[in-house]
Amino acid sequence: MVGVTAIALMGVTNSLLDKLSILLGREYSKLKGVQAGITSLRDELISMKAALEDLSQLEDCNSQVKLWMHPLRELSYDIEDCIDIFLYSLDHGNVCDGLMNKIISWLRTLKVYIRAAKQISALKERAAEVNDRRKRLKLDVATLTSKAVATINPRLPALFEEADRLVGINGPRDELVKWLTEGYDFAQHRKVVSIVGFGGLGKTTLACQVYQKIKSQFDCTAFVSVSRNPNINKILRDILLEVLYTSNPMSDYQKNHFWKIKDNLNQQLEDHQLINMIKEYLRTNRYFIIIDDLWSKSAWQVIQCAFPYNNNASRIMTTTRIQDVAQYCCFTYEDYVYDIKPLSSDDSRKLFLKRIFGNEDNHPTELKEISDEILRKCSGLPLAIINIASLLSTKPVTKQEWKKVWNSISSVLKQNKDLETVKRILFLSYYDLPHELKLCLLHLSAFPEDHVIKRERLIWRWIAEGLVTEQQGLNLEEVGDTYFNELVNRNMVQPVDIDYSGRAKACRVHDIMLDLIICLSVEENFVTIIDELYPCLQLTRLGIFPSKQAVKKATYGLDQTDFLSVFGDLKQMPPLFDLQVLRVLDLEDCSSLKDGDIENIASLFQLRYLSLRNSHISRIPEQIGKLQLLHTLDLRGTRIKELPETVTQLRQLVRLLLGRFGVKMPNGISNMKSLEELVVLDGNKNSMDVVVELGKLTNLKVFSIYWRPNGEIDNEGNYTKSIVSSLCKIGEQSLRSLHITHGYSLLLDFLVDSWYPPPCHLEMFRMVSHFYFPRLPNWMSSLSELTWLDINVKQLGGEDMQVLQNMPALLCLKLYLEESPQETLVISRSGFQSLKVFYFYPLNGGLGLMFRKNKKDGFGLMFEEGATAKLQRFEFRYCAHDAISAYGIGFDFGIKQLNSLKHLHVSIHCRGASTWEVEATEAAIRNAAYSLPNHPALEMYRLSEHEMVKDEDEEEWDDDTGYDGYD
Repeated sequence: MVGVTAIALMGVTNSLLDKLSILLGREYSKLKGVQAGITSLRDELISMKAALEDLSQLEDCNSQVKLWMHPLRELSYDIEDCIDIFLYSLDHGNVCDGLMNKIISWLRTLKVYIRAAKQISALKERAAEVNDRRKRLKLDVATLTSKAVATINPRLPALFEEADRLVGINGPRDELVKWLTEGYDFAQHRKVVSIVGFGGLGKTTLACQVYQKIKSQFDCTAFVSVSRNPNINKILRDILLEVLYTSNPMSDYQKNHFWKIKDNLNQQLEDHQLINMIKEYLRTNRYFIIIDDLWSKSAWQVIQCAFPYNNNASRIMTTTRIQDVAQYCCFTYEDYVYDIKPLSSDDSRKLFLKRIFGNEDNHPTELKEISDEILRKCSGLPLAIINIASLLSTKPVTKQEWKKVWNSISSVLKQNKDLETVKRILFLSYYDLPHELKLCLLHLSAFPEDHVIKRERLIWRWIAEGLVTEQQGLNLEEVGDTYFNELVNRNMVQPVDIDYSGRAKACRVHDIMLDLIICLSVEENFVTIIDELYPCLQLTRLGIFPSKQAVKKATYGLDQTDFLSVFGDLKQMPPLFDLQVLRVLDLEDCSSLKDGDIENIASLFQLRYLSLRNSHISRIPEQIGKLQLLHTLDLRGTRIKELPETVTQLRQLVRLLLGRFGVKMPNGISNMKSLEELVVLDGNKNSMDVVVELGKLTNLKVFSIYWRPNGEIDNEGNYTKSIVSSLCKIGEQSLRSLHITHGYSLLLDFLVDSWYPPPCHLEMFRMVSHFYFPRLPNWMSSLSELTWLDINVKQLGGEDMQVLQNMPALLCLKLYLEESPQETLVISRSGFQSLKVFYFYPLNGGLGLMFRKNKKDGFGLMFEEGATAKLQRFEFRYCAHDAISAYGIGFDFGIKQLNSLKHLHVSIHCRGASTWEVEATEAAIRNAAYSLPNHPALEMYRLSEHEMVKDEDEEEWDDDTGYDGYD
């Protein structure tokens, strides 16, 4: 795996060359013995970098190359550490007043010079020796077989496929649906169905399709992954959270139970407590739970205790690679173990061609023979087919290029046709990545199996570690964003939580792919993983510490660790004094972390990324201001109530992420000129001076504010004016995203007319549902770059709707109204030409927005032909009784113009409606959805079912409303 080492070393040498160039430009490099050494080091590294660029293209080579790279790797890390410590020592020893202090400072500086000169001289000799050895052994492209770099052809149009793009899944899905929803012998009993097969066959994909198809038939659902080393407590907590959020409690008892559980989840709970809470909540509900990726009987033995036998036709589905685990899950019903099979030849071909050409008909005939050979080698494995197809989609469509790929596959598929076979095939996609993406992909080995990795978290860790380099016209975050997208596009990671624009908010690594990445990373010492499965090596990039014993193992070599990420409960924090060259310290979700564990944080002078998110840290040390290179400080979910004054000394801080509310910031935040993201500023805890200084943060792009007038602030009128003034200033500069949040219903009238000049570059505006404007703000008409609008308005008129539908870039609109419209809101044929997602809801659940209460009033919302041409998802709510009363059973549902619709979500308010009215409304919705050309996926939910009128009460209800139940 020489290419991996070469790639890793290229990243280090690029960083070193930049640092050496900066060092040569500094005044103190002129000292005798320093400048010459630095220049010599730079020249040797430039020579070795050229060789590394050639070697990075190799998939394998002889042992001499590997032996040469080992001392080069250690040399590179030692040079980097030497430079970093040298610069830090100089930059933090020049502050002095008075003659004596100046003399002392000068002597200290001289000592640093002398020590650095000796170290650089020794490093120079080592570098020359390493480079001479390469030349003697002739380790260059002329003597080694290298891989040609192919020209990249147009990529696949999209990889966020809908269900209809999957191949060979309908039959297995329908069979499993039948198993889950039919069977009179034990239909009312709890039933467990298990999918079994080795990795890469699509067990999770199949389970997900079944889940999407039938989840609406159940009261509550959950889809949770387990993995090989399960955290049972986290799994149980995830199950409880999902069943809570997918349920719809109706009775007072259910609602009280719901909120009681939510409150209990704010504290640490033992496994048996979580099991009892889940079991009690599911006792009266019909539930559908999927437990994905089980590896042991013992894990299932614990998890299944949470699922009661409630005779409500509840269903459970598991997926596993192990046959006896599947049978154990389905004990007494062994017939319900589904053995997933490889794709048939026809389905393999369909999947292969769809991924490359978009359909089956554009396949050049001259490629049929070589395509058959490639598919034969893939043996019907969907993961292998998808990855090889993605690789071919970047190659010229010629028989010669495809044969090169086939020859590579042939060389690795002579091994056993098991999990290792799939891993070997995936090496092909890895080696075809640009070198910078290879490093970023290897970084993913830092995350546990089945971990959902947030996009922003990953990108800023890449940046902190120096894996992202600037490109012309793009900043580091934008470049990192392109890296993330490219890994998704090449099927190296799986997209998670696709947003309104088709952008993945997170990703996860398939377990087979993760095995591959870990294998590469650990073998080349790019990443070290400390747990029971992997040996302890010299740390250079990362440690994962799930136990106290693992921490003790990792004490060796900590002084060279530049990246430390912890998953699981941290019993003992390594001494920070031993981590001086650390760039990334990610302690997210370390609930046992104590204030004392980070007391010496100032010793991490190279730190760029610090996350204490969801820990119990309650105080940030005063020395935080010494972390002059810090880019990201994530304190969300902590117990911190106030930041020290020294935080304003973080001049390079880009992201300051605080808790939802309650954090007091010091005066002086205007000094943090690099700040681009501030989440959340509590308007009730911070002084007017802080609010005024906010307007001086001209680089601020993302801002979130928690606001509650009549809170703990004095002189509220001037305070509000200061907020408006600061918003106007940052809105005129760089502001791209604004989120206003609060926990109480509040009229937000002070921003309606006062925001001037308007924030013309704003791309996202969000409000919580309790806030609302009295009307649509005037400045909304100027937001030509807005793509996401989540807004609450008391009253919306026709002119306001015209402003919204004329927004050229708007992709997602979530519109909540306090009052029903007084006129029909018409969306013209030219309206919302870019809109993909539209939520149209009242804040008051009793209002019917789609249909106004009396027939003579007309529709509340009307689409003209050609309107919202790109709309894919539409969600709205209305009252069944009002609709039937005004329009009768066969009413026009009003969505027949939405030809591009793919998802329709309807909440039906049942208050005052009889059973037949609700059922007639649901039938009308189904008919309307079925009549649309795309046959959109339909989700319907009943609200306030407990307020429906019984059949014997209908006559009394109709007397009150003047409606007799007939047209």
